[in-house]
Amino acid sequence: MTPMLFRRHSAVALLAVSLAACGGKEVRPAGDPDAGTPDAGPGQAHPCVPLSLERDVDLEGFHTDRYTWCDGDCAPRSAFLVRNDSADPAGWHGGYVRRYVYETNGAPRTCDGANDGVPGWGMVTCHLRAGATWGNWTEGVTGTGRTLFEGRHHALHEFRWPLPLGGHIVNVTVHYLFATGRDHPLYAITHDVSSVPPDALEADVRSPYGDLLFDGNANAEIAGLGWGDRHRFVTLSSPVTMASGWDYREPNVVPYTRMWTAAPDAEMGVVQTQPWLQKPAGGYWFYQQGWGQLAANGPMPEDWNWTYQLNQYQLPTTTRSHRLAWGSNYGALGWRQYARYGDDGMLSGHPYQSYSVFMVLGPHSEDPVLKRASEVESWQAVRLSATEGTVATQGAGGVGRSDSVPFAVPGYNPVYATWEARVTGNRASLRFDSGRDGLEHPVLVLRGYTLSTPPSRVLLDEQVLAADADYFASVDDAGDALWLTLNRTLTGAATLRVE
Repeated sequence: MTPMLFRRHSAVALLAVSLAACGGKEVRPAGDPDAGTPDAGPGQAHPCVPLSLERDVDLEGFHTDRYTWCDGDCAPRSAFLVRNDSADPAGWHGGYVRRYVYETNGAPRTCDGANDGVPGWGMVTCHLRAGATWGNWTEGVTGTGRTLFEGRHHALHEFRWPLPLGGHIVNVTVHYLFATGRDHPLYAITHDVSSVPPDALEADVRSPYGDLLFDGNANAEIAGLGWGDRHRFVTLSSPVTMASGWDYREPNVVPYTRMWTAAPDAEMGVVQTQPWLQKPAGGYWFYQQGWGQLAANGPMPEDWNWTYQLNQYQLPTTTRSHRLAWGSNYGALGWRQYARYGDDGMLSGHPYQSYSVFMVLGPHSEDPVLKRASEVESWQAVRLSATEGTVATQGAGGVGRSDSVPFAVPGYNPVYATWEARVTGNRASLRFDSGRDGLEHPVLVLRGYTLSTPPSRVLLDEQVLAADADYFASVDDAGDALWLTLNRTLTGAATLRVE
């Protein structure tokens, strides 16, 4: 394998062009006092170049597709998705992020798969409650992949696998969504067990599963970790060991997991696109002893009883494991009724189990996971209405599904974390009442859009917006849809017109 130092320098070279194009500046070493994002002045937006896709990129033997987009600061981010139609150099069958690059302190930070048996982030993983095997993941399963939609500023990449599990086949679909103006990729997954008899399979779900050196390949000790369900769990000492103290008292709304390092300043986590009451997450029984409690002197819960899988199974031997996954109760896959975490309600894991999360990376000092969780929470108060066109009130229950389910918040599609409406004559007039906290960089999908070009004008409160600066548009010809990211934070009431 290529030495880690060479990989870091290669990332700088790969990203230099994107930095200039995305509104960044010349690549400088981290810590350079002149490094940083240029200030465009109050009310000004940096033009963002379109999203780019480089197909079949050879990344040290891994066959990848590289997506590069500009985030909320118009700084470049890149994700290298490993193809899943054959075995890769790590012995897996792809479908995951092998390398992720983003900008911090004016320089690129390259985060590679950890090479400790789990070579990236985004693997599909399910555990069985009982059976001949503990479960399965997509390590040895050949699948298919494709670019589902490549627009000027938005793209969807799809992976599919027939996953053997407990003597049955679970058909798994994963979508990665990349969007200009949105920092974090969205990971949407559906487990289709419709061909399996009800209650014949009892499994959990842990995707996206992975091990990514999110600290810029430093492999530093994990300084802290935590998660959110009905409460927020956070460790109290650094580095994290099984003897660490913890606090599980603060109420929580949106499910998440996170871990971070102190030197360098880095964080990795997962944030669900729905609140816990709409889509519970987490599993097992630690809530009985943990919710509302403080254990300042530890110890941590038993490894098998953590609400989500993080690095607990590696902690006895190392404090440097960057393992991070999702979690659910057994029965989330296969049972018609299973107890949600907390044992205060029943859910269904048949014929589908679908959910969507953001894959979050950023400096820990900026609290990227908790910030995204707070934003998802605030979206629940947004009210969308239309005077031209129609606000969507239902949509597909998940990726790879044709059934329709109602939206808990009219207009908000949790599958892609988008605001959706149907146009009338390729025009729409939408009013956002954004609630107390505002709506930052909303991504809209306007269905029934039949033009092959973007709209001639987009106006916000009757002010004409500039393409590629004030908004980022993509036309999905095959799906008859217009994707639109507003490069604004909406506060109070705001009217958007597309014509």
